[in-house]
Amino acid sequence: MALVVLAAACGATTGSPTSGASAGTSSGDVAGPSPTSWPGPIIEAVMNLATADAQIQSAGTDLANAATYEDLKAMWGAADGLATLLDKLTFEVSRIKDYPATQDAYNAYNVAVPEMLTGAKKLRDAITAGDAAGVTAGSQQLSVGLQAYASARRLIGPLADQALLMKKLLSK
Repeated sequence: MALVVLAAACGATTGSPTSGASAGTSSGDVAGPSPTSWPGPIIEAVMNLATADAQIQSAGTDLANAATYEDLKAMWGAADGLATLLDKLTFEVSRIKDYPATQDAYNAYNVAVPEMLTGAKKLRDAITAGDAAGVTAGSQQLSVGLQAYASARRLIGPLADQALLMKKLLSK
């Protein structure tokens, strides 16, 4: 049952986090007030979080496929890779904490990342130990984290669009 829940939660990570071209902006728009430039570390952190989204989605797909085929080796690899990625992302999340434009994204990531990280580690460690109950518990916790991550995904796409604009402004 936990594997079905995990597979369903991983499927919830599909879709694109990016909003595409920003609405209402084009090269033909009337010039208005210039946006306040973001600090370089904020731009970098937002871009890193947006880039990591594809890796999280890939890990979710890998986990879902491994769960479907009950391939514990593949599940272990996907869980371990996800745990490693999420460990690195905690730094990026902390970088956007105090900037007003990224506060909502920080809040969403701050809920999802620790939950996903703990779940991925539990799942990986339970597979290593041959602990079926631990596999279930880790899968369920990872599922909860992935569901929470949907909020972060909705926020990071538009922020990444803005970060790209800010990066262009800084390079001029």
